Amino acid sequence: MIPGRPSATALIVALSVARRGAAAGLPDTSLRIATRALDAAGGHWRWLGRLARYRFGRAVLDLVERIALPGLAAHHCARKRWLLDRLRATPPAGELLWPAVGFDGTGASLAEADPRWRVREYDHPDTLRLRACIAGTQASVSRAPIELPGSIADLRTHGLDDRVAATLVAEGVAMYLPPRPLLRALRTLARWPAPPRLLLTALAPITTQGRGFSADSGLVRRWLSAHGEPFLWRCAPARLERLLQRHGYAIEARWEGDGYGEYALDARHVRAAVHG
Repeated sequence: MIPGRPSATALIVALSVARRGAAAGLPDTSLRIATRALDAAGGHWRWLGRLARYRFGRAVLDLVERIALPGLAAHHCARKRWLLDRLRATPPAGELLWPAVGFDGTGASLAEADPRWRVREYDHPDTLRLRACIAGTQASVSRAPIELPGSIADLRTHGLDDRVAATLVAEGVAMYLPPRPLLRALRTLARWPAPPRLLLTALAPITTQGRGFSADSGLVRRWLSAHGEPFLWRCAPARLERLLQRHGYAIEARWEGDGYGEYALDARHVRAAVHG
């Protein structure tokens, strides 16, 4: 990230939700937070958000997307819809932890529909500052600034009880974090008295005939690097599943991402981690 600014990739995802979220069946709260974030970010983000409100503007944005990274908005919204459906399929229990929440409205929408959801939103202070201005307050939603990835293992310093059941959502964030600290964070989570359920997304390896994130796009690499948010690692789904299993997790559901190069896993902790 660029110091003093909210995450550019979080704002890109917000633009995707503003453009395609309604068609994907995302909650009104998600649409509201996304559009407010774009407006509050100012500058070109505000104008992009305003374009997304009108049919002609969305057509212009669709054209730009086809040149830069075809299918991006639909992919973002499909990813969010899968996560939402997985969370809705489980009765509220314990804490819903959302590191790098960006401008996502899933947790807030769940808390609005059922106050039994206790949501904890975390992000970099610059992103969280903007979110606090536009998302409002809810009795069952709290926010705290963290520095990733190290602070994933330090969520207890913000009042979290690691003996209580929890679900940790890592959506569209792991690929931006250094692998070694991320692995240490996973080890720490697996050692909690009540290790959290994990809903996480990751990038698949690049392929010669790939599309979306599985294609090797110099334009995408340059844009991410210019905003201080480059992709740092990729991992085949089977390899990541084996890693989670070594740490005591069982995979309950998978989302293949329709060949776009990003996938999601729903994993629950079922036994002690295997080390060595």
